[in-house]
Amino acid sequence: MSVSGACSRSGKTACAVSLLEALPRGEALAVKFTTTEDVFERCPRGTPCVVCDIDVPFRIVEDKAVLDEAGTDTERMGRAGARRVLWAITKQHAAEAAWRAVMSRIDAEATVVMEGSTVVGLAKPDRNVFVVHPFLSPERWKPTSPGLIARADLVVVNRLAAEERAPSPEVVAEVERHRGPRGFVVADVTRPAREWAGSLLEIP
Repeated sequence: MSVSGACSRSGKTACAVSLLEALPRGEALAVKFTTTEDVFERCPRGTPCVVCDIDVPFRIVEDKAVLDEAGTDTERMGRAGARRVLWAITKQHAAEAAWRAVMSRIDAEATVVMEGSTVVGLAKPDRNVFVVHPFLSPERWKPTSPGLIARADLVVVNRLAAEERAPSPEVVAEVERHRGPRGFVVADVTRPAREWAGSLLEIP
């Protein structure tokens, strides 16, 4: 099962965490798949970091001291009940090799919840969730967004339960343009997944 999104802050990790929490504790593996530019120019966070400063084509992080660092996405996945967490950090040109390295570390029969956009085309997961920020202009979406919206099993416009505003008409129109008649849901992905994911949680 994969979770991808239109942009940073769309709620990808929150969505993955809710999906993990909906599964029996200790059953699923979690994979965070982070892709960075082939040529480093400037960290979007404004400071050096383990992702942008990668000095090899890709790295698979398995060190629990790193994965369990408080407040990180990987720590949240582990706390949500994942039996094991892997973090792939890869330059764009090495994404396929990085995914092969991930596959060599997981049981082919395992239930896997993974977060990342690039990995969807490589892994070809049996279920895809695409998460959209309710207000951020589509002009700022990742270039992969239209295709991922079209192929997703579920598209969620992630509006927090406490948010009273409706999603931006611009966002809704863009989702509908690529989604067609298949529709989408407006939901808070931090809420229990069974409230918004429906049959997506049925394990084959």
